[in-house]
Amino acid sequence: MLAVRLCLVAPLVLLVPACRPAAVDPSIADREAVDAALEQYRQAWLHGDTAMALQQLSGDVEFLFPGTPDLDAAAVHALVIDEMAKYRIPSLTLKRADFFGAGDHAVDVGTYEEIQAPKTGAPIHGTGRYMTVWRREPGGWHIWRFMINEIPQPRSGK
Repeated sequence: MLAVRLCLVAPLVLLVPACRPAAVDPSIADREAVDAALEQYRQAWLHGDTAMALQQLSGDVEFLFPGTPDLDAAAVHALVIDEMAKYRIPSLTLKRADFFGAGDHAVDVGTYEEIQAPKTGAPIHGTGRYMTVWRREPGGWHIWRFMINEIPQPRSGK
C-alpha cells in the first residue's frame, strides 16, 4: 500500500513545481520598468505633455550640464516647462549603450538624436550623449540625476 501511495504522490511532487511560472530575475524586471518609465518620458516630449514629463522626475531631481551650475529640482521643473513652451520635439531617438542597476538605482547610458522645432525659426538638429540615473521610489522608477553632452555638428564645407 505504501508503494502505491508513493507511486501516486511522487509524480505530483515533481509536477507541481514545474507548473509554477519561472522566477523573473529582478534585474530584468527593473530594466523593463525603467524602459517603460523612459518611454513615458520620451513620449511626453514628443507629445508636448509637460505634466507627464514632470511626473517622471524624482522630487529631488538634479540635471548636470557641462559648463553650467547643477540644476536643482525647482530649476529642472522650470526648465522643462520653459522648453516645452518654446519647442516641439517631432523626433527623439535614444540608443542605449549600457545599462546597469544596483538596488534602488539604475544607470542608463547612451546617445540621442533629436529635432527641436521652435515656435518660430528653423528646426534644430541635436545629437549627443546622455547618462540618466533612475531611482526606484513609491510609484515606480523616476529620473534622479540626468547628464547630457551635446556632440557638435560638423561644419559644412570644411
